[in-house]
Amino acid sequence: MSLKAPYMGEGYAPAYQISATPFVTSSDVNLGQTVGIEFGNIANFVIIKNTLAGSVLSVAFTENGLKSSNSNFFTLSGDESFSANFRVDRVFLSGSLGNPTYTVIAGLTGIPMNQLLPVTASNGYRGVG
Repeated sequence: MSLKAPYMGEGYAPAYQISATPFVTSSDVNLGQTVGIEFGNIANFVIIKNTLAGSVLSVAFTENGLKSSNSNFFTLSGDESFSANFRVDRVFLSGSLGNPTYTVIAGLTGIPMNQLLPVTASNGYRGVG
């Protein structure tokens, strides 16, 4: 393998060891609405915050995961946040109570989104929808 053009797949460890490129977005989501946020590259970490007191924000890693029949999501009440070192290329948000406002922060690797296997139950990823 050439050092000038290493294979940059999702398992390329050096891409997760160097400083991440910042990604930040903030907006609101209406009750029952689903918003998908694509990062462009695979994330090394994700932080999601519900910034509106008195509201509830549902978070999933597939759009299908937000369906109540699947229950593959978690909720953040107003002013709660979640952070994790997850290898994902997108998140899905939905308003569960009120019209929550949110901030999503991610640290991106240099690995393009198309190098990540689709995170779905059909690909063996249980618990994502």
